[in-house]
Amino acid sequence: MRIVVKVLAVLLLLLYWSACASTGYPTGGPKDEDPPVMLKSSPPANALNFLGDQIRIEFDENIQLTDVFQKLMVSPPVNTQPSATARGNVLIVKFDEELQQNATYTLDFADAIRDNNEGNILENFTFSFSTGEYIDSLAISGHLFEASNLAPVPEALVMVYADAADSLFRTKVPLRVTRTSSTGHFSIQNLAPGSYKVYGLEDSNRNYRYDQPGERIAFLSDLVVPSVGFHERLDSISADSVVVVREQAFLPDSLQLFMFQEDNAPQYLVDYKRDVRHRVDFFFNRPLEGRLELEATDYSGDAPWVLERSMQNDSITLWLSDSTLIRGDSLFLALSYPVRDSLQEVVLERDTLNAYFFDRSTESEGRSRRNRKEEDDPVVVPELKVDGLKNSLEITETLAFSFAAPLEAVSEEGLRLFEVVDSVPKPLAMTLQGDSVRLRRFTVDFKRQAGASYVLEIDSAAFTSIYGLANRPLTHKFSVKTEDSYGIMYFDFEEAGAHWLLQVLNRQEQVLRQAKVPANGKMGFRYLKPGDYLLRIVEDVNDNGRWDTGQLDEGRQPERLIYYPETVSVRANWDHMVPWNPAEFDIYDFVERMRKTSTGNRRR
Repeated sequence: MRIVVKVLAVLLLLLYWSACASTGYPTGGPKDEDPPVMLKSSPPANALNFLGDQIRIEFDENIQLTDVFQKLMVSPPVNTQPSATARGNVLIVKFDEELQQNATYTLDFADAIRDNNEGNILENFTFSFSTGEYIDSLAISGHLFEASNLAPVPEALVMVYADAADSLFRTKVPLRVTRTSSTGHFSIQNLAPGSYKVYGLEDSNRNYRYDQPGERIAFLSDLVVPSVGFHERLDSISADSVVVVREQAFLPDSLQLFMFQEDNAPQYLVDYKRDVRHRVDFFFNRPLEGRLELEATDYSGDAPWVLERSMQNDSITLWLSDSTLIRGDSLFLALSYPVRDSLQEVVLERDTLNAYFFDRSTESEGRSRRNRKEEDDPVVVPELKVDGLKNSLEITETLAFSFAAPLEAVSEEGLRLFEVVDSVPKPLAMTLQGDSVRLRRFTVDFKRQAGASYVLEIDSAAFTSIYGLANRPLTHKFSVKTEDSYGIMYFDFEEAGAHWLLQVLNRQEQVLRQAKVPANGKMGFRYLKPGDYLLRIVEDVNDNGRWDTGQLDEGRQPERLIYYPETVSVRANWDHMVPWNPAEFDIYDFVERMRKTSTGNRRR
């Protein structure tokens, strides 16, 4: 017995020492990855006849709020945003104004609520109650996309009105409102039976109205009637059998809104500059709808200048040709350009300004130049440089060059073109053409051959600028790339749309090539450089050769886009047949593949 007692004592001592030696921290169990869960609230969720001014919601753990002032949406909208505070595991929302009678209110917190320890986000948390005898329970949902490229639009408002008049979108707050998620998804809840007009808005002044020209909008052309319906899905019950399961759903739940900016920004002069004495640049916020008229207020006679517009007609360059105006530091000008009035009628706007030239050369620099001996300075004869000539041309590229100033005289006889065959130059017929828009740019039109070499000769003084400068003689050698440097894309559309415009885009989605799809649907693009391309079809309803935005008052949606679902790689000296059925275009699949967003963009 004594031996047993001694053994037990030894074991107890060993256990005690083992416990004392263990100085590590407890592991704390598995990491918490669950978001907070609502336990109860006052008033209860979906409560009726609520007359208070405070909502108290209790969760199963302590919470924190992130950017709640920006993210909390109240429907119907209130004049003053309610305060929302977190106290431990309790969320308190307090209204600073009297609520409407007989209205169903929804508080949409988006992703503003998360737990205090791990930061797990409670996604799309909403809380509803009614100030009347019933609570509206219908809902609609969908996605908001960029009309110009189908990217999802986050953090934009989606609103509904019970009246179909578009004027309410400009003058009244909506009946209900929500904000899109990071994937462009929206859900408008607690709707009463009826029909609704649905709009999207990037609300720059936060007043729930479309009242700023720069605000982007979206709208559904048809009224939406919410209802309760069913979705069917296949559910496996064994390895070799499935059943059809019907699930209740609030419909419609796959609405598609496309956001655009109306082409209604008022025309105005953004800026002007005179960095050199003989040139003034004017910059407008949008392309001019007509000509810019200029007048020097202290000059009589014909206009002593040349006007050159940009390709988009949103900037104008004034080239002064009168030495008196060039020498003067001040240049008083009157501008007249077309704008649209409140009735969208074109009228002339008149601005007056002083295009002042500030000479940045210092007095000391001028003095040092005067003191410098003439023999120390090399004699420099000013010349008119020929710019932009390339040594290698793409097969479809134009031989072009330009000058630093507009020209006064051009002698086409001073240009000669030769094709080099077996090292022997042979004369070629050519035509010199001036650009009707870019006045300083000229092109040489000739019958070219892929892989051939050429020589362009320009005689001295073939070109003379309005400032009297002439070019020096020039011999320029260049070649045209071979056909095997390119790839070809072929298309065969089974049923071509009447207004399809097929565009080839680079990775920055700039249009490189485009052509109208013929009625038989068979077409192709030759001479494509090796690389990756995006493809899309524009439903060019007005056949103007470009994508056009929408217009609310006319009920005109932006022109529809259909993208090929992935990039297309072109290899040199290869033919590529692109298998494409635009009728099968799935915008959700495209967004998931090509717009680098989460699977939340799929229709739910």
